[in-house]
Amino acid sequence: MPAAGAVPAAPEASGISGMPAAGAVPAAPEASARSDMPMAVAVDAQLKTAAGAAPTSQTAGARARHLWYAVVFPGLADGAESTTALRRLCLYAQQFTSLVSIEPPNALLLEIKGSLKLFGALERLHAGIDDCWRHLGLPARSVTAPTTLAALWLARDLRPHDGTPLCLEDLGALSGRLARVPIACTAWDDARLQTLRAMGVTRIGELLRLPRAGVARRFGKATLQDLDIALARQFAPRRAFVPRERFRARCDFEREIENAAYLEKALEPLIARCAQFLRQRQAGVQALRLTLRHREAPATSVHLGLASITSDPRRLTDVMAQKLTRLELAGPVLRVELLSGPLQPLSAASIDAFAGLTRACGARGSRDTAPQLLERLRARLGEEAVYGVVPIADHRPEAAWRRVHELRPMPASIAQHAMPRPVWLLDAPLPLAGGLILQEGPERIESGWWDGKGVARDYYVARRAPDAPVAPSIRRQSRAANSHGAKLWVFQERQSKRWYLHGVFA
Repeated sequence: MPAAGAVPAAPEASGISGMPAAGAVPAAPEASARSDMPMAVAVDAQLKTAAGAAPTSQTAGARARHLWYAVVFPGLADGAESTTALRRLCLYAQQFTSLVSIEPPNALLLEIKGSLKLFGALERLHAGIDDCWRHLGLPARSVTAPTTLAALWLARDLRPHDGTPLCLEDLGALSGRLARVPIACTAWDDARLQTLRAMGVTRIGELLRLPRAGVARRFGKATLQDLDIALARQFAPRRAFVPRERFRARCDFEREIENAAYLEKALEPLIARCAQFLRQRQAGVQALRLTLRHREAPATSVHLGLASITSDPRRLTDVMAQKLTRLELAGPVLRVELLSGPLQPLSAASIDAFAGLTRACGARGSRDTAPQLLERLRARLGEEAVYGVVPIADHRPEAAWRRVHELRPMPASIAQHAMPRPVWLLDAPLPLAGGLILQEGPERIESGWWDGKGVARDYYVARRAPDAPVAPSIRRQSRAANSHGAKLWVFQERQSKRWYLHGVFA
């Protein structure tokens, strides 16, 4: 079992048994459409009463309309990692109910009233959810109560017990149980809690005995609203965790596949299913992940990157073929799994209405598009070898651009300078000994004094003199600069008066 507070690692795939290891975020049971996106949809259409309104009397022994299961994970601290872990734990919780809500930084709320018909007695359902966290090796404290805040506050106050789930269904017993809860379990702000303690109020029951008008005047209507929600006097709409769809499918082979060409052919039905899945949702993807399972060797993960959002099976198949062609299999493949990236809506620019017609017309109509060419280059040369460039508002040439993954058209205004500038810049300016024939210039650039990397340069377009020697560093970095006819982009530092080569024109 993992140590207390550790979040277990995700299983490799759905349908594969085995206890997760400690130290990573768990992955939830998978389906063909799943996700780890945050909550997004309101789930309770009940209207709330105004804060501070007179409480509604509750009949002793009355059954609640809702039952909320609250679970607190003490090992999760506030931060981005905690948020990611809660989102993935929501996918486990959705095995028991479709209405799961995140309560930062370390709690979940599940509405389980509607699940009783399926799972039976409340204690049985509560214990089944607890077993899920126990199987993951996560320390958890859980309570079932008629309201969200009552369940949450009681779970924060819960102490180790004999293993019997704490389940409250009786609305009449709710106030008596909450009266013993410390005010710190409300997670109110420190100023409010310190003021209450200074008044001698340390538990919820002591706060409930104070006049409502005085509490509202001293601590605001939000305090009364929380108390009314906890006591079922006021409805509290929650926002449910809504998973973002992803395509995930697995294919087991009758015989092991040892050749990449055969593997490509065997994967075509899987790609077709993915494309159909995307078309039905009018969506596309920009990334796929292919996992190859072997008998003895570790699993092979292949990332399939796309230049733009698409659902075209031809592009998906082409990227996969390019990757598999250059892939050396670690061993015979027993099964494969295909997982898509997050689904994204298709834009008008990403849809080619005549793609199928042009491919049927012959070779002239089946010419690759720019995204397909980009995808092929990246598949052959690597993801980092092909990139786009975007301009930055900076006069220094080396700081006026940055690399981006996607390709974007360069605005025409970027190229408007007093002098022409080369596309090919050296990684760093190289010193020149002389022997230059200056043709255009100077263009003075003085900038960067604010960040400690200031420059003061005069740039020229020049050619190398026929008898000028070439430095070994220039000979290694730029073959074009060795040619006497090459146009060079050089500058002279204004202070040292030294000359440097900074770029070469095509």
